Amino acid sequence: MDRPGNDNSDARNAGAPSSDVGTLAVRIIERLVHRFPVCLASDEFHFFPQGRAEEPDWSRWDDFSPESMSELAADNRGWQETLDRFVKTGPDSDESIDADILKRVLSTVTEQLTVVRPQASQPTFYLTVVGIGLSEALEHGPDAFAKRLSSLPGFLAQARDNLQTIPELFGRMGLAMLEKQARWLESLRPPSELLNPVLQAFSDLKNHLENCPKTESFLPDADLYEHIAFAHMGCRMSPEEIADAFRAEIEETLEILNKEAESISPGTPWQKVLARQPMPEPPSGGVFEAYRHIIDQLSRHCVEIKCVSPESAAAWPVQVEAIPGYMRLVRSNAAFAASCGHPPQGGTFYILDDGESGGLYADYRILSAHETWPGHHLLDSRRWGHPRVARRHVEFPVFYEGWASFAEELLFDTGFFHSRIDRMLLAKRRFWRAMRGRVDFEIHTRRRTPEQAVDLLVQNGMDRDDATAMVNRYALKPGYQLAYTIGRRRFRRIYEQFLKTDREASDFVRHAPAHGEIAFDALARILANEVGS
Repeated sequence: MDRPGNDNSDARNAGAPSSDVGTLAVRIIERLVHRFPVCLASDEFHFFPQGRAEEPDWSRWDDFSPESMSELAADNRGWQETLDRFVKTGPDSDESIDADILKRVLSTVTEQLTVVRPQASQPTFYLTVVGIGLSEALEHGPDAFAKRLSSLPGFLAQARDNLQTIPELFGRMGLAMLEKQARWLESLRPPSELLNPVLQAFSDLKNHLENCPKTESFLPDADLYEHIAFAHMGCRMSPEEIADAFRAEIEETLEILNKEAESISPGTPWQKVLARQPMPEPPSGGVFEAYRHIIDQLSRHCVEIKCVSPESAAAWPVQVEAIPGYMRLVRSNAAFAASCGHPPQGGTFYILDDGESGGLYADYRILSAHETWPGHHLLDSRRWGHPRVARRHVEFPVFYEGWASFAEELLFDTGFFHSRIDRMLLAKRRFWRAMRGRVDFEIHTRRRTPEQAVDLLVQNGMDRDDATAMVNRYALKPGYQLAYTIGRRRFRRIYEQFLKTDREASDFVRHAPAHGEIAFDALARILANEVGS
């Protein structure tokens, strides 16, 4: 089954033996889809697997009640015991690899919801679910949208029940997002009999957020953060190893930036060399046309280097859309979302610009590579097309963001990018990803206060308001910013070993994403044994 339906079986049978790990994977996803239909249907929620019911019940919202969390923990214990049987079949057997990624994602989602508990502290968590759940229903037609909207007051009441004492910062962010979401919903002009109860529920939530008890602290315990970084993000590194990786990345990228700047304009700081470059001019069709044009070029390049067939490239289209206003508080300036289901259907590249306000980012071509070809879009399409069902539904931040970050470099090795300025833009992107990861790591391990983190970003050239908003966003997803640099460095090591076997960069683009988002050690061993073609 490719898009699991609802599973109403008793929680006590969740870990009952299955004949193979693929059958168990289907049962697990079915059960999680029934409990969390919105979170699993979107890749916005990084600690969840992904899946969608064949026939969604559009009146259902995700259940974060204490009773649901207890049932989830019980389910997880049963599933883990069953999956242990498959792990013992050999470290690189398909069954063992499938069981390992299922065990990892189940541990992550259970610990996130029972230990980290964003549903008890983050109003934006619920409002993100609301925005995505309504958007998903809207795409499926007026009947689905009406059902989701009519049941939304109950979901917002659940948010009030769970958000009893919250950090002051998260309360402010929630109120700002709530206002934007209410305006967005009113702009859709649903019938008053559907809209009015929701607006009242929004008002009730607003009053609750304004008046509920607040705390100044908003960071998880440092020990918990270290576990999140190691296990939930998939870094598998000690805190000192993480700190060393960021120091090394920052040193490497600054060396590249200074060297290339000296070659272009001797004696000029790299920041000024990049600042002097003319900004890209959008074509007559505007910013959206510019992004669509570069995505088309990237797609054709991937076909030319044989990492994707012409038929697959055509079957996996990329749509370009503006980030909805209600999501701008929690999303960065670009994001990719794959369509959920097998076979792969393509995805959407969200950009911050509304298509009318003017210029492009200097690095918009490299940004497009990160988000689409051969970055997130290629990886997601290979994952959803995988013959083994367990690997279609699971992704891990360090693999997902690490691949997209390293994919930018692969386009230099395969001949798509080649200029010194492009190399500087790539190094700048690496530098800032390392700085953002360092900030995430240092504020959560108490090596730097949030205010000091903002100062650090400002000292390196970021606008203070942007830096403040960035640090606040990182507090909502502890550890996520580690994934870009840590994952990129892991892929770099595997890639360098791969090239020692007389294979080429294009072979790596073809082979590395083909196995799903498995453990890096397993991927390295598998690639070492594959014959390049």
